[in-house]
Amino acid sequence: MKKKIIIISVVLVLLAVCAAVGYYAYRVFMAANINANPESPTYKYLYVRADDTWDDVIEQLDTNGWISSIDDLKMCIKYLEKEVPQCGKYDLEPNLPNRVFVNRLAYGLSNKGKLQLKLTRYTPVVAKKLSDQLAIDSASLADVFLADTLLQKYGLDQESSLALFVRFDTTIQWCASAKEVEACVLDARHRFWNEERLEKAKKLGLSLKDIHILASIVEEESNDYEDRRKIAGVYLNRLRIKMPLQADPTARFAVGDFTLNRILKKHIQIKSPYNTYVCPGLPPGPIRIPTNNSIDAVLNYVSHNYIYFCAKADFSGTHNFAVTYTEHLRNARAYQKAITIWIREKKAREKAEAEAKAKAEAEKVR
Repeated sequence: MKKKIIIISVVLVLLAVCAAVGYYAYRVFMAANINANPESPTYKYLYVRADDTWDDVIEQLDTNGWISSIDDLKMCIKYLEKEVPQCGKYDLEPNLPNRVFVNRLAYGLSNKGKLQLKLTRYTPVVAKKLSDQLAIDSASLADVFLADTLLQKYGLDQESSLALFVRFDTTIQWCASAKEVEACVLDARHRFWNEERLEKAKKLGLSLKDIHILASIVEEESNDYEDRRKIAGVYLNRLRIKMPLQADPTARFAVGDFTLNRILKKHIQIKSPYNTYVCPGLPPGPIRIPTNNSIDAVLNYVSHNYIYFCAKADFSGTHNFAVTYTEHLRNARAYQKAITIWIREKKAREKAEAEAKAKAEAEKVR
């Protein structure tokens, strides 16, 4: 009987030990430990840089409150013998076990993220905007985009380097190298400049660089596609007869104040290769990365005899076009008159609102 009791006791102890070991193993490897906060059951995103260690990862998790037990995660890393995490942007779904988390980072199973290029006016700023979405630094990207070997391949130089880019919205690994980002930029360019568009450019008689430059100007003149097509026709007519473009957007670019709504005499007198009131022909580079719509407006320009255009007096954002300067002056006077009336009415409204506010404040005091 005594022997039986001993055996039972040993078995119970062994079972207890196994249960304890099993529970410990479950807690270290399988239990929810990462992003396990029941009050915030949403996906989180962890960014791991190329030189980060597991300690850096743990510090990031702890700082954001995304880890329940640091000791359990450290033990899991030790048992799995994973030396370093791989660079990347990682999804952290709710209630993530340590084993899944460690293997995900150790094998670099990261997700691709969005990479967008929108309105930008300078190539170094392009590098900065792209690097802000990735792990890479902007200086490395700027070096790639401004490299003479790349620019010369596309008939560009550093002054016209902005013509290398088209706007895009794609996905890429967060830890992408400078060459991978370059490949992404060039892929977007090549996809845009398909055979149909290249054929239209050939018929137009302008280089792709000049088309980008002209499109960047046209874009700032109007938001309406059909209006842009007509404006493109005006500028092409001016280039054809060697008349200065006299484009307000280029004067604004020369000033460097992109909040300017009205271009004054002092602005058009600024000496700059970008000021087409002062310098003949196209400026040396684009004044922004134009939208695909604006480039298409140039490629599909409306052929006409107009030399002048002026904003319509109805403030629709579209323009009246003219062949003669006399006709253009008539359109300009109508627009200036409308502007004057609008300013006068605006001031009257602001005065009435100020008086009403003052009256209401006075009544409160009483």
